[in-house]
Amino acid sequence: MKSKSIKQMASRGLVLTTFAGLLSVGTAIASGKVEVMHWWTSGGEANALNVLKEALGAQGIAWEDSAVAGGSGTNALQVLQARVASGNPPAAMQMHGEQIKTYAEEGLLGDLSEIATAQNWDAVMAPELQTFAKHDGVYVGVPFNEHRHNWMWVSKKIIDQYGGKVPETWDEWFVLADKMKADGVQPLAHGGQPWQEFMLWEDILVAVGGADFHKKAVQELDETALGGDKMVQAFDTFRKVLSYADAGAANRDWNLATAMVIEDKAAFHFMGDWAKGEFTVANKNADVDYLCRAAPGTAGTYVFLADYWGFFPVKDEAAKQAQMEMAKLTMDPAVQTEFNVRKGSIPARIDVDPKAFDACGQAAIADRAAAAEKGGVLPSLAQNHAQSREVRGVFEDVITSFANDANITSADAVARIKAGLAGL
Repeated sequence: MKSKSIKQMASRGLVLTTFAGLLSVGTAIASGKVEVMHWWTSGGEANALNVLKEALGAQGIAWEDSAVAGGSGTNALQVLQARVASGNPPAAMQMHGEQIKTYAEEGLLGDLSEIATAQNWDAVMAPELQTFAKHDGVYVGVPFNEHRHNWMWVSKKIIDQYGGKVPETWDEWFVLADKMKADGVQPLAHGGQPWQEFMLWEDILVAVGGADFHKKAVQELDETALGGDKMVQAFDTFRKVLSYADAGAANRDWNLATAMVIEDKAAFHFMGDWAKGEFTVANKNADVDYLCRAAPGTAGTYVFLADYWGFFPVKDEAAKQAQMEMAKLTMDPAVQTEFNVRKGSIPARIDVDPKAFDACGQAAIADRAAAAEKGGVLPSLAQNHAQSREVRGVFEDVITSFANDANITSADAVARIKAGLAGL
């Protein structure tokens, strides 16, 4: 489905131009700047973004920062929508898959074909990311990472006190979590915000039904899968997991939940691999201070999301060249490596040497490759890759209500999702 708000923007007379005929830039640019809108404001996120800032600076290009914090990008995307409607979009915008699709469908993004051809993106970019980076066969976005959101982060200090074995199923996790609670140890670090709970629910859905069930229920919206016992079981398990959160979980930011594991105040945190950036800036080391494992029941799957730059029309040639240099540098192997080492994600490129990455990064690269062979690379619903904004909104509204109202049963939640989708 297309965004009605963007259609309205176009109908209000927003002047659209294209990037046709732009030349890729192979040498340093003497001047130019790029206004970059994004939502990466935590310590780990800022540390990673500095890689691209510095690379642009070395080419004489100034980075004009327009950060909008909060809401896993929701706030920033609302600001973007308003700026596009007023005819004043930023030069570059961080986007997820569905935003790239929506703005490309409205003809608002530039053509990156020359850069893509020069750098052979068809061969080096992960195939699942090309689905979003291209529109009608033309590259309109450039991914600077690939995240996996079905990760479990573990305090090594705490898990070692319980024998060192990390639970691989939810049943095993519940047994261990109960032991921890009895000992006064906090099992779960959790941030009670809608987007965080949505991600946790999706991890659980994959654990309950596997990759095939995710494909049917989430990607295909198959009515039988949506209304079946596995969907009810996913909500049952979700509610049980939430019961292990502490009293301060409500509206806790994700990085503060990660900090609970970093500081050994909680044993487990379920969060995407951007959490590893927080461990990095805290000088914590994988397999020494913390462990990274697939969320219980999700081994063999890779629930992915990615961040892309989308480029909007700018007026002068220097600014256009600066945009193209930014696209080129984003896919540069050295930038991809260092950026993702810091961010906790893995490169959008599939040809980067994994040796530069720590144990978690190497595991992620290997897991992506293994999952790709078995059809286990799954687009994230919670993080704007599996469905349209409208469909995603139906799921998120029901999941949020369910997480905050004990009177809503799992069967009720399933019925509400089906009704909501039927009303679209």
